[in-house]
Amino acid sequence: MATIRDRNNKYQAIVRRKGHPELTKTFTFMKDAMQWARRQEALIDSGLWVDRTSANQTTLYELLTRYAKEVTTLKKGRRAEEYRLSKFKTYSISKLAVAAVTPQILAKWRDERLMQVSTGTALRELELISHVFTVAMKDWGIALHSNPVKQIRKPPQGKPRERVLSDEERRKLIDACYQCRNSWIRPIVIFALETGARRGEILELQWKEVNLLSNTARFSTTKTGFSRTIPLSPVCVAMLKDLPRNIYGRVFPITMEALKQAYERAVTRAEISGFTFHDLRHDALTRLAQQGFNILELRTISGHKTMQMLQRYTHLRAEDLAKKFN
Repeated sequence: MATIRDRNNKYQAIVRRKGHPELTKTFTFMKDAMQWARRQEALIDSGLWVDRTSANQTTLYELLTRYAKEVTTLKKGRRAEEYRLSKFKTYSISKLAVAAVTPQILAKWRDERLMQVSTGTALRELELISHVFTVAMKDWGIALHSNPVKQIRKPPQGKPRERVLSDEERRKLIDACYQCRNSWIRPIVIFALETGARRGEILELQWKEVNLLSNTARFSTTKTGFSRTIPLSPVCVAMLKDLPRNIYGRVFPITMEALKQAYERAVTRAEISGFTFHDLRHDALTRLAQQGFNILELRTISGHKTMQMLQRYTHLRAEDLAKKFN
């Protein structure tokens, strides 16, 4: 039988069973204490009792910190994920205990994020948090009834972005980057425009992976987990030859946050609207397609796993295709 005792004008229920930790909880009314105690005893007797102490005492912030340390650091694309995790830790939802992060709370957060960012960004954040919960439940013994992310409706995948730069906009953007106080912004943007590489791949690139004799660069850290070697254009090679070397071996020794802020300011100075850093990848692959690179060549350069994903990044104008009839 459970023990109910008076404690500071409240009622503390205590359940003791051999082979199980002592369970205690305090209530304002005795009937609530007795009902709780009976439920715990019934769960223990039926073998369905689960220790949810960790879920109630661990905050989502602590879970994200542990995930970043134990899981993210082992991933090839860790820098982008580390940035996304650190950003998520600034949201008020991260202060809640893991057990308190209900599907309803997550759905409210999702709707608020969709008013601030694109559906693609919101989806990537939800996928990351879902994996955090999955790892916590399977590997760390955090007892939850279910993964709350899997209980909410996911926003629909947004339409492929079709924003590419005109020749004039491209020139203005590079000129604006030249005005940045951080001297690495302009070469990074040129590299992105010439190669279509992802931001994380660019920031992780090492000088030992660049071959200026064969005009190639090898990305050992990629989103897909598979390394790939890409060709470098004459413009890209000339830019790389002029860059200083640093003792750490990285071609572009700059943080993701510094790049993000400086790039956004450069876009504003260039008076270009609706053009993110990731859009540089769209622009580069579209121009390569216009130059005559075939699908296999584009996939080798871009690193896309499927033709469908490559199509989302390559936007050929109908008027350009019409010229081929001539």
